[in-house]
Amino acid sequence: MLVRRIARPLLASAFVADGVDAVRRPEAHVDRAEEAYRRLATRVDLPPVERRRMTTAVRLHGAAVTLAGVALAVGRAPRTAALTLALLTAPVAAAHAPWPEPGASGNPLSRLRAASGTEGLERFLRDLSMVGATIIAAVDLEGRPGLRWRAGHARVDRTATKEARAAVADARREVRAALKEARRVTS
Repeated sequence: MLVRRIARPLLASAFVADGVDAVRRPEAHVDRAEEAYRRLATRVDLPPVERRRMTTAVRLHGAAVTLAGVALAVGRAPRTAALTLALLTAPVAAAHAPWPEPGASGNPLSRLRAASGTEGLERFLRDLSMVGATIIAAVDLEGRPGLRWRAGHARVDRTATKEARAAVADARREVRAALKEARRVTS
């Protein structure tokens, strides 16, 4: 369908651009990853990570995002590519989530905005919306039935095929018997 041929590359473009940027210029991505890792380390006991290893991880993540984005854009295994993008983006969104400090009161949105600033909140919401969009793309069956429907109908079709074969065999026996009777009567 024409809509899918237009929408998939549009969706994939943000992932490809971000992935290529992470591979070519990882510094800003590494800074965000280190900040997210530090915030997580305050809640969970985690060992420190060298910047060189974090840079390698960011570049690998960027390459995986780029490959999945290109696959989605050109329509190669689009459901798998979209699911891969959702799985690669969800932890990034969670890691960059502007979680408010424990015990903070008030409107949750204003607490989030206060905890991260407008830019952090916008990035978090963008990442969440990208996860949602890729999940929608991952479950798109393109008008074809899903595996559950196919499996259920295969059982029905198999039963119907057996019944049809039995009916054909009965009809052949009846025709043979009628021909045999016709030959006997005419001889």
